[in-house]
Amino acid sequence: MASVASTIGAPARSSRNLKFIVAGAVIAIAVAYLVVAGLQGATVYFLTVSELQAKGAAAQNQVFRVSGNLVPGTLAKDSTGVGVQFLIADPAAQQPLSVVYHGGQVPDIIGDNIEIVAEGKLDSHGTFTASSVLAKCPSRLEDAQPEEHEYQ
Repeated sequence: MASVASTIGAPARSSRNLKFIVAGAVIAIAVAYLVVAGLQGATVYFLTVSELQAKGAAAQNQVFRVSGNLVPGTLAKDSTGVGVQFLIADPAAQQPLSVVYHGGQVPDIIGDNIEIVAEGKLDSHGTFTASSVLAKCPSRLEDAQPEEHEYQ
């Protein structure tokens, strides 16, 4: 009699285990999809001007962060006072990249030969329309004595 009872419970137990396995697989697939979808929306590639130019037309209408030095004498504010235009380049760049920014406030230290990081999109005319502009601060402690570098 014991053998009959054990064979009757076996199919019910295996179908219950199968339900847990299927439910676990569905949850795992859903979590993996959410992680991939979240990363795709938040990923922004960081390139130099020459790397962006090497991508050619494939770089158009994609969001990038582009780094380069501000070409001396090219910083100009537009007539509204809200936007700026300038050129950035790096030593390997074929030609400077034209950047247009209409986001309002620009960093105070922006100036000739300062390294600029602009985030935005490249249009079909080769102009980079930035949604944000950052200026890397030149290190004032570069030539300082070692004890001045220690922060406590």
